[in-house]
Amino acid sequence: MTSRSVQARVSAAAVATPALAAALRGLGFTDYEARAYAALAARQPATAYEIANQAGLPRANVYSALRALQAKGAIQPVTENPVRYVPVNPAQFFRGIQRSTSGLCEEVMREMKRAARNDGGNAYVSVLRGETEVRLRLSEMIGAAQAHVWLKGTVTLIAPHARELAAAARRGVTVRLIVFGRAVPGLKPHRRIQVIPHEGDGELHGPPSDALLTATVDGSSMLIASFTDSVRASFARDYPVIYVIETLLLHEIYLAEIHAAFGPQLEARFGRQLSDLRRKYRPRGRGRPVIEGSEPE
Repeated sequence: MTSRSVQARVSAAAVATPALAAALRGLGFTDYEARAYAALAARQPATAYEIANQAGLPRANVYSALRALQAKGAIQPVTENPVRYVPVNPAQFFRGIQRSTSGLCEEVMREMKRAARNDGGNAYVSVLRGETEVRLRLSEMIGAAQAHVWLKGTVTLIAPHARELAAAARRGVTVRLIVFGRAVPGLKPHRRIQVIPHEGDGELHGPPSDALLTATVDGSSMLIASFTDSVRASFARDYPVIYVIETLLLHEIYLAEIHAAFGPQLEARFGRQLSDLRRKYRPRGRGRPVIEGSEPE
């Protein structure tokens, strides 16, 4: 071997050693263990003295690091006097760590799920801000749906998710859309997609109906979004909250069916778009915070 090739190998080892030590620390090796192993990988077989010089470590610390590495099964002695070490087959050793770590991660995930079930399950409502964040969360909800997706909103607010809704229907999810409007742009008819015009005619009642989008998925998550100048949404996985929202959406479906069957009679008794009932029971200014994009006082 020429002096030039020896120099090249030494230079390559000098570059590789810090990177290898950093990766080993990421796997849970102590700093001394990582530096000692990296030094041994660059020069093997090697004595503790040679490893200490290569790694720039105090010899006393190298002995304890080597004992720890041997206990881990990472290195083994190959001579007795003096004792020289070599790494155990790296592929075999690190694949063992990979299998063990993967198993531990699976166990942690199982325990986290068990803990979530035992604590009553995600009893919180989080706030999302900005259209990008709101749309992304709704896309994730639709993408994870297994049984049903229920949405209420204008056809223009629902339209950006038409492709995701179609994909959900193709994989067996029931999609029910309570819409202001008639057809959702970009959404083709499908036997698992039901488009229900709000209160039978799909006509807007004015603000804030044109700014709100409500969604529930599988009885496990819900989102209510306000698309004003300041887009924001409330998201929850808490079952009592979801139950209330799904009940309201179910009553919207019932009401649409009732309107379809008895529209003229309802209008004659309660006014167009149930205006008499709304005036009687709806608190004054109830929709103003949504229209103005502000929080209620």
